[in-house]
Amino acid sequence: MKKKRNKLGFTIVELLTVMAIIAILMGLLVPALNQVRKLAKDTSQRAQFHSIDVALEAFQSEYGMYPESSVSPTTFTAASVGAHKLAEALVGRDLLGFDPKTTWDADNDDDSGNPDYKDIYANQNAPQSSPPEKVEASLKRRMGPYINTDEVESFQVGQLFAARGGVYPGNLDSTGTPDTAYVAAPVLTDVYHAKRVTLANGSTLMAGTPILYYKANTKVVTKSFCFPDTMNVTPSDSSDDYTGSETVADANDDGFIYNIMDNDELVNLFQMMKPTSLNRHKFDVGQSEDFDADGTNENGVWNFYNVITNPKMTSHPRPYNMDSYILISAGADGIYGTRDDIFNFKQ
Repeated sequence: MKKKRNKLGFTIVELLTVMAIIAILMGLLVPALNQVRKLAKDTSQRAQFHSIDVALEAFQSEYGMYPESSVSPTTFTAASVGAHKLAEALVGRDLLGFDPKTTWDADNDDDSGNPDYKDIYANQNAPQSSPPEKVEASLKRRMGPYINTDEVESFQVGQLFAARGGVYPGNLDSTGTPDTAYVAAPVLTDVYHAKRVTLANGSTLMAGTPILYYKANTKVVTKSFCFPDTMNVTPSDSSDDYTGSETVADANDDGFIYNIMDNDELVNLFQMMKPTSLNRHKFDVGQSEDFDADGTNENGVWNFYNVITNPKMTSHPRPYNMDSYILISAGADGIYGTRDDIFNFKQ
């Protein structure tokens, strides 16, 4: 009499069933894991902003003011923008501290036409080629750094963008090669590491997108509290100081509490990872989009002011942080003006 053998293994139906269950679970878990990763990054970015807030308060305590953010020179040939000035105030141009003798304009400070160009952040390398006594004097003047330079993420614009437009590039290009025509002028970058950057020693690091810095205009001058009303813009309405359309010329008014032009040249460089006209930032004046879903397109200037408007202020349009400054991270997508942006204020 033959013994009946026990079956070993799984049937095809059983295997397919198990595989289907695993696929369903993966479909449920992967988005959740991605969301957890994004939440962790967002939390890290807010923590970075908190560190910058503390550092800026220390700078303000030392000098009685926050660093200026207005772009210089206004010719935009090699502009030092708000992002440059944030980094300079907190860590200095060479990460050795802030030199009070600065003009805040790197293009001016590296120019032999400026009689003090060998003094400001004095360096023995070209283009300054400063003598040792000038270097020593500069180091003695330094204040800060106001933030831990071992933890801060800073890069030259020339490292981040192969084509830097009208922005001052700093002293390293996109291959990490020293550019002796310029001095160091870093920007601080966010924690969303999107691009591999080559350093001067040939090693590489992952870099985030530059952090935008805008200082509030608190000077008591005519229209010093002017801020655009993005909810009520008409050709006949002068209360928002527009002339009927949202243009850079209107926004570039000294009376505005915040000035979009402070980082405009940097925003014009497009998305860092894909710098093409198809990847414009949503704060770019060249970007036209129906941001408020009203059936008509607005441009990037309108979007910028609309994003920083505090909706709790109903009698007059007012921005968040109207007496201090605004920090903006482009978030995980690397595009300023989208939903995943991180700010130093709570929306």
